Amino acid sequence: MICWSVTVSVIILQTRVLPRWLGVTGLAVSALYLFNQGDILHTAIPGFPVFDLVGLIGSTGWGLWVAALGVTVLLRPIRTPMTAVEVSAGIPPASTPP
Repeated sequence: MICWSVTVSVIILQTRVLPRWLGVTGLAVSALYLFNQGDILHTAIPGFPVFDLVGLIGSTGWGLWVAALGVTVLLRPIRTPMTAVEVSAGIPPASTPP
């Protein structure tokens, strides 16, 4: 899940398909959520830091970020794709369908 959220956040930041704050927030909560895995990772990687409070903050923040991602995608206006003829003619994109 952490790799998925980091990948989605990087795609958001690189393509600007969604608001930038969503990508930055996604990276931040992914880092916190990684530290939430400290108890598990500590058994495999000696010396991996374990922070008890980060568990609550990391999982709650990640869940809220996923909810914000879903709401942002749902509220985004629908765009109709342009044909090659419209692009070459410089015709502005059509408005959203009724």
